[in-house]
Formats: sequence, C-alpha cells, structure tokens
Amino acid sequence: MKIAIIPTTGGSDPFRGMEIARELGVDGVHISAYGGGLALQDKTSAERKEILKKIHSYGLEVSALIGWGGQVDLGEEKDLEKNIAWGKKLNEVAVDMANGLWMAHCGIAPEDPSDPRFKRFRDSLGEIADHAVSIGATLALETGPEPPRVVRQLMEEINSPGLRVNFDPANLLLWPPKIAERHNKPFDYEWAMSEFNPVEGLRTLIPYVVHAHAKDSVLHPDGSRAEVPLGTGMTNWPELHKIFKANGYQGYYAIERECGENAMEDVRKAVQFLRSLD
Repeated sequence: MKIAIIPTTGGSDPFRGMEIARELGVDGVHISAYGGGLALQDKTSAERKEILKKIHSYGLEVSALIGWGGQVDLGEEKDLEKNIAWGKKLNEVAVDMANGLWMAHCGIAPEDPSDPRFKRFRDSLGEIADHAVSIGATLALETGPEPPRVVRQLMEEINSPGLRVNFDPANLLLWPPKIAERHNKPFDYEWAMSEFNPVEGLRTLIPYVVHAHAKDSVLHPDGSRAEVPLGTGMTNWPELHKIFKANGYQGYYAIERECGENAMEDVRKAVQFLRSLD
C-alpha cells in the first residue's frame, strides 16, 4: 500500500507538510500543479527539478499533480483551445514532477453520446491524451460529476493510455444533489445510490484507475451530504481496498481532507486507518 498526503492540508507551507509526511512514514505527497506555495506551472523545468530534488530529500515522491478543480469545462466551446493548450502544459509539468501523472476535473460530461458536449469532451480529452502519450504523461480524470459508467464510456471511446482515472469515492456521494439542483429536479436518493455507488463505481472503473483519493463522505435521503474523516462515512473503504488489491492496483491512496477543524489531525488518523486495512 502506497500512501500520500496533501502537504498543504490545513496550512499553506508545503515543506512543513512534507516534514509531517516524513514523520508519518508515508511514501508520497500529492501537490498542486499551479498556485500555492510551489507554483510549479510558472517555473522552468530546471527549477521544478530542483524542487523535486528537495521533495526526494524528505524520502518522498510525488504521487500525482493536482490539476484543474472547477476552472475548466472541456464540454464548452468557450476557451476550449486555450484549455487544451493548458492541459498540454500540465502534461509537461507532470513529466518533470510526478512521473507524468496529473489529475483533474474537466467539467461534467453528458450521458448522451450524441450531445455536442460529449463530442467536445471526447475530442479535447483525446487531444490532451495524445500529447500526453508523446511525452510520457497521463491525465487522470477525477470521478464525481458523472456516473462511473459515463466515465468508462469516455475511457473506451478515447482508448488512450494517456487518459486514465483518479478514483474519488467520496465525490461520487457528494455530487448527486448538485446534479439534481443543476437540472432543477428533485433529488432522488435511490437513483443516486444506484448510479453513484462507490463500490460499484470502482468495479466499473478499476481497469483504468491509476490514482485514488482516500476520502470519505455521507449522503442522506434528504439530499444533505458532507465530507467526513476517512473511515467514518458511507464509501465503504474496506470493500474498496479489497477490490483494489484483487485487481493488483499499484497506485497511491492520496489522503484528501478538504474541511474539518483540524484537517491535518484527520489526515494522521486516516494514515492509521488505511494501514489497518492491510
């Protein structure tokens, strides 16, 4: 089991977070491709390699770079060429820092493959993936906004080793109420638990998963939901871990804790929880 933490969890100094990672005895750190305390995208390749050397001095490696959150929608024509070029730039940053691996949200792909948005997703992700393959990079699409079956359809249609999946089971439970709201529809709990079930989602996507967020959440029938400390929610990490192991998963579990009064303490407990699964 390889575990990484986000070193800026609960703070802003990535190197202090790397000291904590070393104290915890984890294998890696999951760091941002741009902004934050490192601003990797704005640095030269030589400068990035110096930062990587410092990370290695802590006995750590970079599990993957954190790319886009909600800034990019590859289903929209507006800024599409600019965003594709940005994706290619992040491929290059990832090659310098993370053995080529970065992850991102890219908007919400529609379920209907005849929808023009689906074609833009397929074509733009395919172009980024082709560039990734040419330089030794991989974009891992993060789960959450789409049912896992839709993500799998994108993977199968694009059919490129330059496009894979970052599996975040917590996001699968956090997104359905947002989707219902966006479509002005009442929240349907049974639909959500059928279409976005984390365990079934992993079974659907496991052939493509190269990185995972160790994160937990709860979703209630009234549509209320929350991120919670790892092991206390509804994502069923013991079962997820069994699926990962049964399929020979060799990637990282990167602990992501985006809220909480003492987020880094939750991370410390999450490390213990993950180790208890083996």
